[in-house]
Amino acid sequence: MDLPALKCCTWRMDGAVGVLTLNRPERLNAISNTDIDELDRVLMLAGKDPGVRAVVITGAGRGFCSGADVKEWAARSDADEESWPAKMHRTIARLYWLPKPVVAAVNGVAAGSGFDIALTADLRFGSTAARFGQVYAQRGICPDAGGSYLLPRVVGEARAAELIYTGRIIDADEALRIGVVSEVVPPERLMDRALEQARIFAAGPTVAIGEAKQNIRMGHGIGIEEALRNEQRGARACVDTEDKAEGLTAAIEKRRPVFVGR
Repeated sequence: MDLPALKCCTWRMDGAVGVLTLNRPERLNAISNTDIDELDRVLMLAGKDPGVRAVVITGAGRGFCSGADVKEWAARSDADEESWPAKMHRTIARLYWLPKPVVAAVNGVAAGSGFDIALTADLRFGSTAARFGQVYAQRGICPDAGGSYLLPRVVGEARAAELIYTGRIIDADEALRIGVVSEVVPPERLMDRALEQARIFAAGPTVAIGEAKQNIRMGHGIGIEEALRNEQRGARACVDTEDKAEGLTAAIEKRRPVFVGR
């Protein structure tokens, strides 16, 4: 990936897994109005790069992401108030639709839009230090980075309503119990576990996984007929891939397939 100099995040490759680390630890990785452009560009390039077959997103230091930078927020002009939602919505949508599997390694606080970033991932692991909160109501606003759409689809409407209306912070154990995270591990094991899972995803048939992901995302609120049409479209996209040929050959030869992501 041809990346510009990065300020708010870092990017590295671990084999075919891209590791995106939000990197403003002194602000618990809060996102500023200018940082969002950088984050969006990294995600755009990752989505297009065939060498990136899965992504892990995490935070530097004690936090995953504390959401929008409230110091900057308090000093915003009217123009900033108009531009921030458009930028944030573009980035949230890009992460949600990224055609590669995304694993969130939530190492600390994930609040507001930071919680929403984690919710866009396909799978979330939390350390025992992880904390989650839809804290918008505590600031007199409603979720503005996808939380009112994403959270009910993870924990159900009633539970999401309680968390959004109160802004209550939940710990890692409660997050596991209600399905926000799939596993809770000690802090020193978090990245190893996230990378372990991401490598499994990255070793799979990338085109097929991307099509399946798109169908899962598009499946909300549609009928079975439209869902079946979406699956048919996805199947067509896989027909001529090298990974499909390898999968069929491996099945015939009774061996594990070795996928190349094409």
